[in-house]
Amino acid sequence: MKFIINTIIIILVLLIVPLFPQTPVLQFSSTSVPAGEGPRAVVLIDLDRDGNRDLAVSNLFGSTISLIFGDGKGNFTLQGSIATIHKAPHAIAAGDFNEDGIRDVVTANKDSSSVALFLGDGLGGLLPPTFFTVGNGPRWIAVHDFNDDTHSDLAVTNRDDDNITVLLGDGSGNFVIAGTYYTGDGPVPIAAADFNNDGFIDLAVGNDLSDTLTILNGDGTGGFTFGSTTEVGVSPKNIALGDLNQDGISDLAVACVLGGSVTILFADGEGGFIDSSYQIDGGPFAVIIEDFDGDGKKDLALADGINDNVAILLNTGMGNFAEAQTFPAGLAPHDMVSGDFNADGRLDLAVVNTGDNSVTILLNETPPQESIRVVSVIQELYENFYPDPIISIVNQPLRLLVTSDREEHINRLQILPWIQSTDLVRVGEILTVEFTPTETGTYQIRNIGHGFTGDIIIVEDSAAVDVKYIELGEQGASLIHSNALTQIFPSTIRVLEDLPLTIHNISLDDTHWVSILPWVIAPPPNKTGNVVPRDVTAFQFTPDVTGSYVIQHTVHGFSGTLIVDKPIISGVATTQAVPEEYTLFQNYPNPFNPTTKITFYISQLSFVTIKVYDVLGNKIATLVNEEKPTGSYEVEFDAIGLPSGIYFYRLQAYDFTQTKKMLLLK
Repeated sequence: MKFIINTIIIILVLLIVPLFPQTPVLQFSSTSVPAGEGPRAVVLIDLDRDGNRDLAVSNLFGSTISLIFGDGKGNFTLQGSIATIHKAPHAIAAGDFNEDGIRDVVTANKDSSSVALFLGDGLGGLLPPTFFTVGNGPRWIAVHDFNDDTHSDLAVTNRDDDNITVLLGDGSGNFVIAGTYYTGDGPVPIAAADFNNDGFIDLAVGNDLSDTLTILNGDGTGGFTFGSTTEVGVSPKNIALGDLNQDGISDLAVACVLGGSVTILFADGEGGFIDSSYQIDGGPFAVIIEDFDGDGKKDLALADGINDNVAILLNTGMGNFAEAQTFPAGLAPHDMVSGDFNADGRLDLAVVNTGDNSVTILLNETPPQESIRVVSVIQELYENFYPDPIISIVNQPLRLLVTSDREEHINRLQILPWIQSTDLVRVGEILTVEFTPTETGTYQIRNIGHGFTGDIIIVEDSAAVDVKYIELGEQGASLIHSNALTQIFPSTIRVLEDLPLTIHNISLDDTHWVSILPWVIAPPPNKTGNVVPRDVTAFQFTPDVTGSYVIQHTVHGFSGTLIVDKPIISGVATTQAVPEEYTLFQNYPNPFNPTTKITFYISQLSFVTIKVYDVLGNKIATLVNEEKPTGSYEVEFDAIGLPSGIYFYRLQAYDFTQTKKMLLLK
């Protein structure tokens, strides 16, 4: 009887386990960079305008700002520190406050009741500060346009006065106080967004001494009224914004240090919240909302100042989170930022450690999730989707990043038979729509409210994608530009050589200066950028040389990649001839990380091998080793675990041999 019971239990376990997919295991490498005395906060900024992301760190005890420069490959070097001539800079934020195209920084100075504005000199340095008086014990800064005049404004929490100070900017580096507003006991963290969907920017403030979060409703003129108060964990220290349950609405995550928790406030888009709490065995001082495992869902990263580590909670769907995975940092981490520091398409972390005067750089080396086709979609007012059509592959997950260009255009999408209705598409936000098309054919992405449609064409393989573009005689893509600290979406676009290309661009909240050399050249920084907020801008050109090109923001520093490839040849009739002889094509993408695809053509029944070698001639992998009939084929090479560098792949079939090189760039 016992044997039968045990057998039943084993069978049940085997049946149940597949229903619960394993949480991906994150991988990060770590290096340490020195900072000043008592580093407290950090901001991403391209200090020297070389296109690489740098760090500006406010040092609480030393009253300095450390300037730490990145090389775009994940390496950072402390170049020097700026004396701030004030006491205890607790927070630091960035913006172009005099609108000269050069990024500036502003600090909240805990012991001198002031904020200090440091204008950037464009050469990697900061000019002497200008001071503006605020309340007592300023702790944190939110940067946004509160009065809708297109100039950056500031909201500063005054912990000792239980209020905030709002300073309105004039675009020339000057600020005037618009008012002070009560928040609750001991306000520290602050975040700005439109929480009630009235078109005006609101503020969320965490009250350190009353364990609450207060919403202040903006009136669009720079004024605020008391909205609501919600209980959170003990001693809230930091707030992050992001869509955690994939409903197209930004939610709030509040790091509560003494409670050892992060409180999630799921927003309903009308000013209401539903709260949830997740415990960690420690004390989080900071929280970030980003997708660290590349599955399309936003995760949580917490700077645990008690256990000296970073805890990452992966989103398992609809705002539920797995157990924390932890990664060592320095002593007493208090703040952090995320970004792609080495251009490998994965989000990394920079963590400031107050206890040992250092910054920990965590480079994300997590293997990618299954291949996902990522397409940005711009929904224009009442009329169009860009790009149209979208072409993708059957049984390959398709992720659409959707935004809209006008406030009047708040609607839902339908993609039958897979998506009955999405959540709301909102101006200034990116809605993620993900599904796996299971049948080939032409389908419609439909705006339910206004009725216009765009085509989604599902084909059988990569070669058929290229064939379809060639048949159309043109190709299209879209780029969504967020703010000055966030990558463009998607980060990589693959297109075909010698086929006219249109890239539709839209910015959510910032002007952008974008170059794709040699075809698109950004205007000078003192001129209006070529991608402006909420206008759809088209870059039209014909990419005439294969290779990898940088989509470069020449002012803010972040970048993406344009891959120009020759078409994959297939047996389908196209405007290009099928090769008559054995052919080995260039891999794509190239450079790659960590996977790339290799296409080849076999002109007659042959025994085929494709092998990969390193620069010393050592065999790395055998990708093909079998007999194949006439036709085109594609294989994937996975370089997980291999170092960056040049590799060679060789095709041998009958009496034909051909070798090509490829570049792994991590």
